[in-house]
Amino acid sequence: MTTYFDSSVLVKAYCLETGSPQAVTLIKQVRPPILFTPLHTIEIKNALRLKRHLTELTQFQMQGALENLQHDIDSGFLHMPDLDLRAVFDQAEFLSAAYTAAIGTRSLDILHVAAASVLGAGKFVSLDRRQRSLALKAGMKILPKIMHKI
Repeated sequence: MTTYFDSSVLVKAYCLETGSPQAVTLIKQVRPPILFTPLHTIEIKNALRLKRHLTELTQFQMQGALENLQHDIDSGFLHMPDLDLRAVFDQAEFLSAAYTAAIGTRSLDILHVAAASVLGAGKFVSLDRRQRSLALKAGMKILPKIMHKI
């Protein structure tokens, strides 16, 4: 069963921050490959660059994190299958219309759930309560089973 991780969890695996040990533990609990999309690419790379801007990372740390990310993509640990973006946005609109008024999900969270759904992910890893609720409604198993704030 393939697993889709929200970008916020993956960022914690590439740079040391609050919750990094828990994020790494979650990653170790699933069988690779981990689904990875262009949405992940821009969100994770931009998060690392923003951390550099905010001086949360040095230039050396940011570069190392970006290189580690690229290594995981190149090695296939992070798998970027072909993705029909039209199908993702259609699914996102469906999920938004069906659930946002009740759950309160944000656009990027909906896009991640939609991408996971279009890619046939059986598991969805997120620490965001609303995103987890949406992924559950979209038919995926949620990890971690018990959410601890990290």
